[in-house]
Amino acid sequence: MGLFGKLFGKDGTPPAPAQPDVPTLAIDINGEPLPDPDMTRRLEQLAAVPAEQRDTSWQYDFFTALWTAAIEIPSSTPFVGLDGFAYLRFDMPSADEFVAHNLAGLTQPCLDAGSGAVLFADARAEEPIYVIPMGMIESILRYRDWRGDPVDIAETRGAPDAGNVRLKAGSKVMQGTPSADYLSPEAARALDRHLKEIWKIEQPRVSVMMSAEMQPSRSLVVNVSRDAFGSDAHADNFARAVLWFLPPSRSIIFMPDTMAEADMIPLADLAKA
Repeated sequence: MGLFGKLFGKDGTPPAPAQPDVPTLAIDINGEPLPDPDMTRRLEQLAAVPAEQRDTSWQYDFFTALWTAAIEIPSSTPFVGLDGFAYLRFDMPSADEFVAHNLAGLTQPCLDAGSGAVLFADARAEEPIYVIPMGMIESILRYRDWRGDPVDIAETRGAPDAGNVRLKAGSKVMQGTPSADYLSPEAARALDRHLKEIWKIEQPRVSVMMSAEMQPSRSLVVNVSRDAFGSDAHADNFARAVLWFLPPSRSIIFMPDTMAEADMIPLADLAKA
């Protein structure tokens, strides 16, 4: 095990190299655009594309359309998915007259509820068109990019796909409290609740670790050691659960032996920011 344990990317491994450069989404994140039927038709066309053909360009077009496309929500209460996370259900409209919503107007309610979103072809559909974790919703709202923070993306471009991060003796490492820009109050609140209720961590604490040798250079540290898990698979599941709440470009580190919990801030304090 390296000096600071294992660094995880969005799927339990180190962050993969960034995808080819694409522009930020052509959406207005500051206004309140009305549901757009033209974008609904465009969304229907994109939904018909087979999953194996959905590349970066498809994702760009998909999220651009979804931002203002007129959609239905059968309930304002999120449902719990098979993965154990909360999601707000979006349905493509199945009637000429319906109460129209769009992603632009639902991002903040999703973040406040600590939920993701799932788009379905119609009210009867059981298989989703696309699943959007909470962290991806925040990423779209804050950065106009479903892939995450542009700073993280730039730093992980060309990053090696290695399982462990090993920092050399004498490496310069800084530790501090995550800013609201790095870990939003909404994410801190939802993650605090999740870690207490699901993982039975009495007082979840976090810190941010920074080193020029890491890609990305900033990683969120959670107050649980990798050795606390019975297996690598269990530890990886924990990492994936934490990252569900964060923009996809973020990474986490299990608490190293060299760090004291007293030097970490309770998530509940960040949730009040």
